[in-house]
Amino acid sequence: MVARALVGAMTLGVVACSPFGGGAFSCERDDQCGTGKCSTGYCSFMDSSCPSGYRFGDASGSLANTCVGVTNGGSDGSVIDSDAKTYLDAPPPGVICYGSGFGKTCFDTANVPTAPATLTAQTIDTDTSALCSNLVQNNSGWCVIAATDLTITGAVNAVGTKPLVLVATGTLQVDGTLDVASHRGGQTGAGAVDANAALCDPGTPPGNNGGGAGGSFGAVGGNGGNGGGTAGAVKPTNTMRGGCTGQDGKTGTFGTKGAGGGAAYLIAGTKIAVGGAINASGAGATGGATGNAGAGGGGSGGLIGLDAPMVTNGGAIFANGGGGAEGSGNTTAGNNGNESNLGVAAAATASASNGGDGGAGGASTAAGAGGNAATFGGGGGGGGAGAIKLFQAASIVGGVVSPPPS
Repeated sequence: MVARALVGAMTLGVVACSPFGGGAFSCERDDQCGTGKCSTGYCSFMDSSCPSGYRFGDASGSLANTCVGVTNGGSDGSVIDSDAKTYLDAPPPGVICYGSGFGKTCFDTANVPTAPATLTAQTIDTDTSALCSNLVQNNSGWCVIAATDLTITGAVNAVGTKPLVLVATGTLQVDGTLDVASHRGGQTGAGAVDANAALCDPGTPPGNNGGGAGGSFGAVGGNGGNGGGTAGAVKPTNTMRGGCTGQDGKTGTFGTKGAGGGAAYLIAGTKIAVGGAINASGAGATGGATGNAGAGGGGSGGLIGLDAPMVTNGGAIFANGGGGAEGSGNTTAGNNGNESNLGVAAAATASASNGGDGGAGGASTAAGAGGNAATFGGGGGGGGAGAIKLFQAASIVGGVVSPPPS
């Protein structure tokens, strides 16, 4: 690894730092970091979800729990990590970067976009699509589509394991619908994360007849009914990743979890203008079927990044949680969980059986808990809200935005 010195002196640590705690301090050598390594003055630890393969431990000051190589707004001076080809602050000669947040995307100057492009109605698989550029200098773990001016018309859906990054050196216009959401019985949004992955806290699973808890991401999911599952804790939302799944229900023919919403990061040199919709919401869960079964918990909302000097919105930008489903009676199935539409939170689910009601999905308000139903199946909790991250622009002008940007 080649690293250029950080601005400012580093304080020597006398004990190895840990990803799970310890006083904040700087390092100079890998052997000060236990099982990790010293990266730009702080201890980092292996994490395959990061483009560089490493994440800073929580004793790393303002960089705590962020991926190594992700921009932090310049507080640490100019750093080049040549192994990961990830550039902080000013890029080296011959490289130009777009964006200022953690989705910063870089090209050789010979490969910057030179023509406009329009994405019409289609499904993009971020793992295999020929639209994904192979000319990006950093973060090969993303599907990057770049143009001078980029326009979206019709319904453009994105699936696959890689998050979707759209780059316009000029204006990025969303006239249609950009959908990286997950939908019950349908697509799983690009970059969505399973609840048992390292970046999600799976919580505590339900006991007998209990409903599953909703997934947590930007906010905590709702707990399941009938002594059901407990939602996991919120994890950092300042990395390129989607939302978390909920939990399955328990007992009998139980209801299944909803998937978390995916991840889309939009960069524009002048303006992002949304006239249609950007949806990164979580999927609704399925209801308990028979045998007094607990219902599934809804998936959390995913991630939307907006990185431009100006962001206008005449439509809807939303990353809400999916609804928890209804528990079953002995022979009567519960209703499936609802899903968010045009920014409106997924409503609570009820009225099909003797089982507990499903909790509402989280949006600007907290996710709802699953309902109790004595000896019948417990309701599933609603998925927690996702995250909308805003860079450069001071605010999003107009339209529906849910949850509020941060």
